[in-house]
Amino acid sequence: MATTFAALIFRPAEIPDRALSQGFAVALGGWGVASPRLFIAPLPGVPGYSAAFYSSGEAAGGGDDELDHLSELFEDELSPPVAVLDAAAELGHPGATLFALVFSEDVVHDDGWCFEASGFVRHFVREGEEGLEAGVEAPDRSDVVELDVDLPEGATAAEERDATDRAIRPHRGSTFLAAELGAPVLGALMGALFAPERRVAVRLVEPGPGSIADEVARLNRVLRRDSGRGAPASSPPVRGVAPPATYTAFARAYDWADPADPEDLYRELAIGAIEGTLRFLREDELLGHEREPGWEAAAARQLYPIARLSGSALGGGAAAPHRAIVALGADGEQLWVVRGGTSAAPAGPTFGELLRYLSLGWSRRSDAEEDLIGALMLRARLRSLGG
Repeated sequence: MATTFAALIFRPAEIPDRALSQGFAVALGGWGVASPRLFIAPLPGVPGYSAAFYSSGEAAGGGDDELDHLSELFEDELSPPVAVLDAAAELGHPGATLFALVFSEDVVHDDGWCFEASGFVRHFVREGEEGLEAGVEAPDRSDVVELDVDLPEGATAAEERDATDRAIRPHRGSTFLAAELGAPVLGALMGALFAPERRVAVRLVEPGPGSIADEVARLNRVLRRDSGRGAPASSPPVRGVAPPATYTAFARAYDWADPADPEDLYRELAIGAIEGTLRFLREDELLGHEREPGWEAAAARQLYPIARLSGSALGGGAAAPHRAIVALGADGEQLWVVRGGTSAAPAGPTFGELLRYLSLGWSRRSDAEEDLIGALMLRARLRSLGG
């Protein structure tokens, strides 16, 4: 079977797993890839480097559709390497260098990249519409030429393969990467591809109580609030549903009593199905759900109410029409929009993604953060529509 893959080549000391996870999630924000896969393996023969192999998860083993997806994704302006470098810089590694290769044996496709904060260089050979073509790209140049293969008259299939290989070898992306890294790259990647060490989940924001506490701390910093001010001693169960551990972490870290913003309203939100004005529920409001008409159905689904969603008119607050409840699922990650206590629909963002969206929405954003908030909104929209 012909092998098709896309890989990032990196130093683990420069590119942590979190940068890979977030970077790929940002790059895939608008692609509608339901189950992306990202596997990590050390790169044999290239000391100090590892490889991250990406696939869409749609078709194991690759194929034309997978190659088309990989090519388009890595040629996109916001490609995985660009987004991973942005995430690495955000995590304290601004000087990282990242290499990438999109390769296929099924057709001639060997596309290598070197990315740094200052720009990129790309060398590739591929099958174009008129035949084999090779190219070199950088921010200030783009050269593509057709390749001629010198075939002797009556050449055998083996002789044709050899002549083609001689013609394309100097232009291969893997040849370029081998020169940059000082070691044969393609063979090392082939070996690493079939010896994955671990899998990294592709996520915009990590799940779990620790991550939620970090996101609340980020939001408090943006809003210049005090962590844990006015926090309840504990969060009560609602209709027999105990608060998920992520909500407990949130409640302990959130600023519930900011004197500069007593209404504590997040207005004009638009992320997935969470549209309008949001206010996190206080302890007395949570206890009030013991009497909320129709909440038995939501409780039967193990949903825990965390916020009230109302109309988007500025100043409308809790009195605005079309009110709904944002509830947290039993997994502590998925959010639901509940209307009338009975109708529950996926909200789109996860709990952590909602908190990151709030912090980004109230801060001056860098280009990388603009990419992240855009990916948050796109991914949430797809999920809320069932994508």
